[in-house]
Amino acid sequence: MRHDTRQNILKINEVFTNHLIKVQVAKHDPSDYEYSEGDKVILDDSNKAVTLTKEKANELNAENRNDFNLSKDSNPFDTKGKYKWIGRAILISNKKDSDSYLHDLGESLDKLRLFTNSNDLIVLGDWSTPWLYQDNDYKPVKESLDWFRKQIDNEFTGGFLLKETDLTQFIPRLFWLTRCNMSLPEFMMTFENCKTIISICKHGALHLESYDQVELNEFLDFFQTLGFKQTDDCYGPVNFDNFEGRKIRLSS
Repeated sequence: MRHDTRQNILKINEVFTNHLIKVQVAKHDPSDYEYSEGDKVILDDSNKAVTLTKEKANELNAENRNDFNLSKDSNPFDTKGKYKWIGRAILISNKKDSDSYLHDLGESLDKLRLFTNSNDLIVLGDWSTPWLYQDNDYKPVKESLDWFRKQIDNEFTGGFLLKETDLTQFIPRLFWLTRCNMSLPEFMMTFENCKTIISICKHGALHLESYDQVELNEFLDFFQTLGFKQTDDCYGPVNFDNFEGRKIRLSS
């Protein structure tokens, strides 16, 4: 198992990087929710809304734009207009209990790594939020946090390169981090020469976003041979828990 900086991870696969940058803009670019004169907002801890002047609205918009520019990633490739998104798919394992299900996700991703003749599975969050951003004493999350603390420090925002048994250890713990911390980003995965991006949602489904129809079809056929089922709804493939312990961190 290896980990590296965001900058180095983003140099590996330009399709992956192109997709991640697009997602960052779609989720975080403040242009779509700018303040206007007359808006009522809460600016401090008083819980009392104030009416924005034109000057204050412009000030807040400038601050948000600056924060976005400082936090977003830079694309080391010239990918503008180069790649066309062609479709998505949702897949669930046929395993019926949570431990077997999560193990199957990790094992199947390593089999996919071998199928694509890749060295590693690349994993990176779509925003520079630290992986260990929030403590949680819910048992499966605490165990995952303790495991990750042996790999990274509290400020780590980079990514991982994984293969073999590392994946069966990593994937279940990543799932519990994201299932029970709403403040974490979406963690995206791919291989160095692939044009399909994979993520695992809070329900445990594999989500595929592809820029190559032939490859997407190959991936779907591959997962079908492993017993995965394509579905339109990712909700509840197995009973993980009752969402006890899920938290959102409102401020740092």
